[in-house]
Amino acid sequence: MEYGLLAKEVALHIGINPNTLRRWAIEIEKNGYEFERNTRGQRIFYERDRDALSKMKIILANNESLENAGKCIATTINKTIQDKENVEKTLSVIRNKDKNNEIYAFTKEELQTFIGETVEEHVKKAIEEEREAMFKAFDRRMNDVIERRDQQMISEMRRSLNEGKKETSFDQEQKQDLSFFRKLFKRNK
Repeated sequence: MEYGLLAKEVALHIGINPNTLRRWAIEIEKNGYEFERNTRGQRIFYERDRDALSKMKIILANNESLENAGKCIATTINKTIQDKENVEKTLSVIRNKDKNNEIYAFTKEELQTFIGETVEEHVKKAIEEEREAMFKAFDRRMNDVIERRDQQMISEMRRSLNEGKKETSFDQEQKQDLSFFRKLFKRNK
């Protein structure tokens, strides 16, 4: 098990001021690498961190900017960690046994191909499910629009029929009024 050191010890090891080390660590963290911290929030530096900070000192000695050096070191540390995780995953595949106690060993390329195919299958399935959900939502929306349109048409037709009935009854009343006046003022023709 690897033990970490605090900033003061690492600064002495590298030959820089602890405040300078803190500025460098902040710059590296800006670029995506997180140093482990203890319960008091102090950064804990492991061997890989000390080596990276030593490289940062060399980069800065060559007149590179602190920002560029921070990006370079963060990228290097992250790649190293990722490579180590990939190796551990590959080893775990080798160590795992199936029901027949056979051991499977994959090369990095075979494992990448297998993972790529598996991921591709899951992505295709997820895309198909999303597409199906979109079609269903579109279908429901179209049905709602059609239903509202039909309801508006029916209400408009009812309104037109009612207006037509009103006009018809008004016309009949006018005819009755005219016939009353005709009867009242009867003219012989």
